[in-house]
Amino acid sequence: MAIRPNQPQTIGGVLDISFQLYKAAIGSVWPLSLLMILASSPQSIYALVHGGFTVNPSDPTAALAMYRLPGYWLTTLLGLALTLWVGGALVKKTNAIGADEELGVGAALQATLGNLGSLVAMTILFMLAVGIGLVLLAVPGLILMVSLILGTILIVVEGRGPIAALGGSHRLVWGDWWRTSAVLTVGFLIVLVAYVAVGLVAGVVVAVVGLGSDPIMSAMVSVLIVSAVMNLFLTPYYVSLLLSIYWDLKLRKEGGDLAARVGALGTA
Repeated sequence: MAIRPNQPQTIGGVLDISFQLYKAAIGSVWPLSLLMILASSPQSIYALVHGGFTVNPSDPTAALAMYRLPGYWLTTLLGLALTLWVGGALVKKTNAIGADEELGVGAALQATLGNLGSLVAMTILFMLAVGIGLVLLAVPGLILMVSLILGTILIVVEGRGPIAALGGSHRLVWGDWWRTSAVLTVGFLIVLVAYVAVGLVAGVVVAVVGLGSDPIMSAMVSVLIVSAVMNLFLTPYYVSLLLSIYWDLKLRKEGGDLAARVGALGTA
């Protein structure tokens, strides 16, 4: 049965649908969640191999030398591209589950590969826009962070280009910005609580297995555990939340457009 609603929801309704979608999807999308862990690792592996995590008390700026290495930025770009590719497949697969459609993991990856260029370009534009907004007065950055947040969804679900996706996200959210912010805030608080809980458990586990005597190794292992658990269990929820917001805003905008057209016909 389809989870995607056919009428606009309250804030509680949007959150409830996000939980329903998450429960329905988690059993099918976990391979993509595991791939997300691998996809985001090239930068960390490169930094580890080249001593990027080594602390030199006599030279606190030694770690900054990593940023001058071309390989660091190449692996960063590679990790970004792979993460966006797998993340896009996760969106496509979850959206299919919400619509009660069949779509395998391999098919989702193959279908999203054609969107990879748009996803990379859109993400860079998103970071630039939000970054500039935060540097200027902070508030414009926060406004843009919410209004442009559905760019990935519009690329993967509707096949839009990077600029069209950001513009479409802004048009969907604008007019319901505060409402969207409220839904995102509740969702992010849930993720934050889970993140803190996992971090505490990871710290205890690392201490118990005997890595606590090496603070650098302890921190690295803790970060890896938290990252793995976050990608495996919480990224699917984040995707479910964004899709639930997207579905609701689409229904609201389509209903408003229909009402406007009917009103125009009535006055003609």
